[in-house]
Amino acid sequence: MESGTSSLEAFSGYRWTYFFELPEGALRSRAESFLRSVNWPGLLEFATKDGISGTLLSDIGLGQNHMVRIIEFPDGTRWLARLELPPLPGSEHSEDVLVAKRSCEITTISFLRQMTSIRIPQIYEFDLRSDCNVGAPFTIMECLPGNAGMDIAMTIPPVYKHKILRDLAKIHVQLSKTLLPKIGTITSINEDGTCQQGPIPGLGGPFDTATQFFQAWATKAKFGVTDEQLRQASGAYADEIAQSVSVFAKSISDLASKLSLRDGGPFPVWNSDWGWNNNVYDEDGNLLGSVDWEKTFAAPWELFADYPLGLTTIPPAMDAPWNYDENGYPKDAELAQRFADQQEYITAVRQEEILIGGTECRLSQGLSDTRRQQLASAMRLYLDGKPGFYSKVVDQFMSR
Repeated sequence: MESGTSSLEAFSGYRWTYFFELPEGALRSRAESFLRSVNWPGLLEFATKDGISGTLLSDIGLGQNHMVRIIEFPDGTRWLARLELPPLPGSEHSEDVLVAKRSCEITTISFLRQMTSIRIPQIYEFDLRSDCNVGAPFTIMECLPGNAGMDIAMTIPPVYKHKILRDLAKIHVQLSKTLLPKIGTITSINEDGTCQQGPIPGLGGPFDTATQFFQAWATKAKFGVTDEQLRQASGAYADEIAQSVSVFAKSISDLASKLSLRDGGPFPVWNSDWGWNNNVYDEDGNLLGSVDWEKTFAAPWELFADYPLGLTTIPPAMDAPWNYDENGYPKDAELAQRFADQQEYITAVRQEEILIGGTECRLSQGLSDTRRQQLASAMRLYLDGKPGFYSKVVDQFMSR
C-alpha cells in the first residue's frame, strides 16, 4: 500500500451517485439497458470464495465505458466486478481487437504487480469475450474500501493536496523506472519476468524509436470532435482555431525526429488516463491503490512526462489569450494555483527520485522541459477535441 491504512469498519460508503443522477436521455437509457441485459446470477457463479458464493450489493458505479458492482461474502469480504459497456456508436474496433485490448490490461496489471510496489487490486476472475455467459466482458477483482478521485470531487481537495501530490509522485517515479525496450503495449510475460510487446490500439507498433511513434501518431491521430463542433465551440476565433487544428498533425510529423531527447529505448510504462481520477483514497485522503490500466503502454519520455490528470492545464500558448495578463501570468486565481501545484509536483517527483537513489532524474527533468511537456499536453488535448491555438504551441517549441 502506497500510503496509509484503511479498514472496512472505518469506510463510510461508496460515493457512486452518477448512475442514479443521470437525467433522462441517451446516456441513462444506455446504462439502464445494459443493467437489464447482464446475467447477474451468471456473474455470481464466478464469484466464489472457499466454495461460498457472494451476493450483489445495491451500489452501482458507472463510468464512460464500465459499470461496477460490489459482491459481498458472508464473512464481510468484498470483491468488485467491472463490466464493459457496449462500444459507443462509431467504434471501428472488431471483437478480436477489443479482446486483445482487454487482455493487454490484464497482462499489464500482472506485470506491474510483479515489477513495482504500486498497490493495484488483484484480479480473481475474468472473461474478455462480449458473448460470454454473463453477457458482457468482465473482471472480478479485489475491492478497495475507498473511493476513486473522480467519485470524491472534480478536483483534488485542498485539505489533502500535499499528501496526494506526494503519493502520485511516488507512483509516477516507480513507472519511470519500469522500462521496456520498445514503445508498445504489454501482451504477455515471459518466464524470466520480461515481456512481449504488441501494437498500440489505433496507432500500431511496437516502435523502436520515438520518431517512429510520432510519425505514426501524426498519420493516424484524429481530432476528438467534428469541424462543425469545433467551430461552434470557438466563437469568433473559429477560423483561426480550425486552421490551427487542421495543420497540427502535419506539424508533429515534420518535427517527429526532433521531439524526443531520448529517441531510442528503453521507454517508461505510461497510463494515458492516470491521475487523481482513477486512484482510490480512504476517508483521510490516504492512497489505497490505482485502478483502470486499459490505456497503458510503454511510451516516449515526452508523453510520459506529463502531469497526472487533475494537475493538467491547457498550455498557455494554446489557451485563450485573455486568461493571462500582459506579463503572461494567469488572471484566474484557480489557474494560478494549478500552475503552483505543478511546481510542487515537480519538487515531489525530484525528491522521490533522489530518495530511491537514481542517478538520473528523467521524469522531473521532462516535467521541467516546458516546451516538450506542453507539446505533449497539446497532443493529448488534440485527441480530446479541445479547441485551442495548436500552432502557437508548435511555434513555441520551434522558437528556441
